[in-house]
Parts: sequence; C-alpha cells; structure tokens
Amino acid sequence: MRRILVGVDGSKESPTTCRSFPRRPRCILVGVDGSKESRDAAFYAAELAKATGAKLMLACAVFAHDILTDPELAARTAHWEQEDQERGDAVVKEIAAAVARPGVDVETVVAGGPAAATLAWMATGCVDLVVVGHRGRGALARLLLGSVADRLVQICPKPVLIVH
Repeated sequence: MRRILVGVDGSKESPTTCRSFPRRPRCILVGVDGSKESRDAAFYAAELAKATGAKLMLACAVFAHDILTDPELAARTAHWEQEDQERGDAVVKEIAAAVARPGVDVETVVAGGPAAATLAWMATGCVDLVVVGHRGRGALARLLLGSVADRLVQICPKPVLIVH
C-alpha cells in the first residue's frame, strides 16, 4: 500500500501535487549515551524497527583527543579516551540487550568525536532515520551546554526523530 501526501504547490498548472511518503526505513541509527532520554529513544526506535523490519544501529560517541605535543598530557588523555571507549562499549551493549526484539537485527558502534557531528557523519551511509533523545533543558542551559539533538537537526543529511 502506498501512502500519498496531497498539498498545494502554488503553480497555475495544478492546484495540488502528490508526493509519496518515504519508503520504510531499512536502517535506524540511534544515538545513546546511557541517559534515561537516550534509553527512551532506543526503546522507541526498537519498536519502530520491529514494525518496519528495519535494522537498528545503536551508536555512542566518545571522547577523541586532538594531537597533543606534551607527552604527559597525551598519555593522560589516551587513558581518558580508553576509559571512555570502554564505557561506550558497555553502554551500547547494555542498551542493545535491553531493546532486543525478535526479528530485529541490532548493531552497536562506538566512535570518537563530538556526538552530533559523529552521528551526522554515520548517517551519510545506509542509515534512513536518526533517532535521539532530548533532555528538555531550558534555553539558558542549551546555550551554555549545547544540545546534541538541536545541532543534529541542523547538520544531519537524513531525517531526525527526537524522542521526548
């Protein structure tokens, strides 16, 4: 069954235009960080994947340091990066186990870099939809701390679903 959206396009030739909704997603990317909001997004995406037959990809962005010249600082940073990588691995594995559904293929990925940029970069591949949670911070907190969801909507080449 095809779904059709009918709307006015403003042209003189035709008062309406028809467009098909996008096909069912084949791969849904979910950004997770261990927070309640990211878990809610993962559960929502898992149900969506089950309903559509899509693959679910859980991704966690972790610390990635720049090249540093001070050997002591570089060694300390490498230690932090390793700890963050291990934490990210644990988070995606735990959430993957929690959202497992019969018939849903779940893949986990841990990548280094800023969360929004990393998810947007990952979405350039076979991903059809990106799902993230939103913490509901106020305007001042978003201004000071930033918002992964807000930034992702601006830079992601694929549709973004924000779960509240």
